[in-house]
Amino acid sequence: MAAEPSNTAINGAAAAKNPASSKAELEYWRYTAEGMLYAPLVLPNGNLFTVTANGWLSVLDGKGKEVKRVNSYSKLSAPAINGKNEIYIAGTGARLFKYDMAANGGQAGIFYFKNKKEQLQPSGVVTDGEGYPYFSYQHAILSLSSTGEKQAALLPDGVTVKELAAGKSGVYALGSNGTLYAVRGGAVVWEAALEQPLLGAKLAADRVGGGVLLLAGKAVAAYEEDGKVRFTRELAAAPAGGWTSPVLLPGDAGAVVAAELSGNGIAAFRLADGAELWRISAAGAGGYGPAALAPDAAAGIVLAGGRSGAVYAIDGSAKSILYTYGGHAAVPASSVAPMGAGRFAYASGSKLIAAGPVRPVAVTYAAATLKLPLDTRLLLTDKLKLSDPVALGFRSDNAAIVRITDKGVVTPMAAGSANLYVDVITSGYKGQLKLPVQVAASASKLKVKREAKKVSVSGKSYTVQTVVIPKGVPMTAGLASRKVGIVQPLVSIAKAYNADAAINGTYFEAYGGIPEPYGTIITDGNVEHIGNTGTAIGFTWDGTVMMDSLRVKVLGGTDGSFAFPNNWYVYFINRTPSAGASSAIMFTPKRGAKVGFALGTAITVSKGKVTKISKKENVSIPADGYVLVFIGSEEKLAERFKVGTVVDYKLEMTNLSRTPIAWSRVHTAVGAGPRLVKDGKLAINPAGEGFSSSKILTDSAARSGILVRKDGTVVLATVSQSTIKQWGQIMLQLGAVQAMNLDGGASSGMYAQGKLITTPGRLISNGLVFGTKLKW
Repeated sequence: MAAEPSNTAINGAAAAKNPASSKAELEYWRYTAEGMLYAPLVLPNGNLFTVTANGWLSVLDGKGKEVKRVNSYSKLSAPAINGKNEIYIAGTGARLFKYDMAANGGQAGIFYFKNKKEQLQPSGVVTDGEGYPYFSYQHAILSLSSTGEKQAALLPDGVTVKELAAGKSGVYALGSNGTLYAVRGGAVVWEAALEQPLLGAKLAADRVGGGVLLLAGKAVAAYEEDGKVRFTRELAAAPAGGWTSPVLLPGDAGAVVAAELSGNGIAAFRLADGAELWRISAAGAGGYGPAALAPDAAAGIVLAGGRSGAVYAIDGSAKSILYTYGGHAAVPASSVAPMGAGRFAYASGSKLIAAGPVRPVAVTYAAATLKLPLDTRLLLTDKLKLSDPVALGFRSDNAAIVRITDKGVVTPMAAGSANLYVDVITSGYKGQLKLPVQVAASASKLKVKREAKKVSVSGKSYTVQTVVIPKGVPMTAGLASRKVGIVQPLVSIAKAYNADAAINGTYFEAYGGIPEPYGTIITDGNVEHIGNTGTAIGFTWDGTVMMDSLRVKVLGGTDGSFAFPNNWYVYFINRTPSAGASSAIMFTPKRGAKVGFALGTAITVSKGKVTKISKKENVSIPADGYVLVFIGSEEKLAERFKVGTVVDYKLEMTNLSRTPIAWSRVHTAVGAGPRLVKDGKLAINPAGEGFSSSKILTDSAARSGILVRKDGTVVLATVSQSTIKQWGQIMLQLGAVQAMNLDGGASSGMYAQGKLITTPGRLISNGLVFGTKLKW
């Protein structure tokens, strides 16, 4: 069974006698069950409890995602829930089942009584005002006592129950012999033979004030809780085909609403005297099922499911139809259930459909116009305000002037004007912000400064090449050819990004094979490689520099759920799998046009949905998505995806001690290490960070590093030879409050003001680039 997302538009209506379109409505989702559905129970926690005639129970969340499914192994009747959130269902052979809201429970007992026949289907369960369950089976009305004991009130042998309505205490039953019975527990407390016009009546019991109303054609009658006749009267006009089972009008305990079985009419009657209060026509309804009405107390309306497939929201106080949801050929199957705030779900065969009004969302920005110099990027969501917590989509009407990513990262491209659009994309909500953007030439006067420093550590002198980066200079990760797994000269990377300064970044495969990084890389707020060793430096949108032992996990989900069996994971991003090894890997557009190999099962995700599932194919990577590849023992994860599956993932960011760290606003990060300085003190523990090579632990070598001073100035630094411990002491001499090592040896390189300051001995994979006129 599965929820099917939908954005089908549906019509609205508001009128007195003849509804006219005036309110936009939306279908939220569809769920397919394994049998014919009864009306779902909407639970206090927002979940839905569904039951099928062939015995399946399911709990769905408010988005239609299945949380739990249980097979009762019995044919079932319609369920009921009481004020204690106990759910009762009747099954074949006079069985009663009891469940809680999580579908925990089972058979509460089998009832036996005189002349019982086996394998018959009982009525649906109803619960009275005290919460006790009742259902009928042949001539028996069955219930549980306050202590859970089984009770049976027997009508004359051969008399079957035609109607059953729960009252303030106990139930009212209409027998096939034309007699109305009042039942409390296991006893018939009174009975009344009905006159001919009331035979076949529909019952509406008052669970608050007591008593019962009977509707049969033009005849209306009511009995008090003690059996006395309240009134009898005749209506001016009979309903087409008879009445549906009536329901109490929300907000007014003194009236009930009923609908015509084969006509378009819906009417309200006063409980006190049976007077018809109003009757309206829902054109095209084509009649209503025998139990097609459902009151929505929170919204103050009654929902009516027409045989045409339309659902009507009736405002009893205004005597009008507020809106209509319809247009489907499928019949609502007499089972509408309110979900609150005008929303509802109804069953049509094995389909459960959720629909209701579109909720407007106010989307505002801190400024009426966004003014950006070319050297500045920003995260638009930082200053967005929403009236409801909804998902957003972002787009630009002129990408040549300004671009925006699916996460709201705004990048100016050229001077000029354009518009950004922020659209609400959460189902059931609607809203949009049009934000004018003016991109101007860079006016920054910040400049990087190259300095050669003489530093003495333990009596030994070192010449350190440095580039000082003032706080506020824009920066990003510089990738060779703007891809992961490519190499280029450092000077080529710097010039491709139009950098004022650059330094090599994380370690990479430099001795044969694909030159892929070893450390974590984040660019434009997206994790493009996971290393999970050493230390990482991160730069946030507000200019803050972070440094920590960043560890990243990717936790995935499908169809809105991150719990089993919808969960999935990957532990690599943009990394070629090792031959013969089991792997779970994500490939993003930074990998290139294709994944680069043909192994395992590949799941192609575009715009948040699975578009292709491939076996042993070198698949293309969509520009608006990613590819998940599962190999070896991890290939079982691919079974959780189908074409059309909605896919999402979240990142779990912790440090080495598994403490969560707040790196969600980091737009650029490079992981290398080890850490050299922390809070102004040496903090060197390479083995503890996962390093084992003597090049890091003990040897002297060419080094690259990055430090942050107290005022926020960033300093890039290289030295021709030092141990890691000496490198840390040098960083302290340079004024480091925080500092870390970058890749070194032949990779060590630095660029500033148009030329190389330190020339690498090899092509490199990645680096950090800084400049006031960067080409993003």
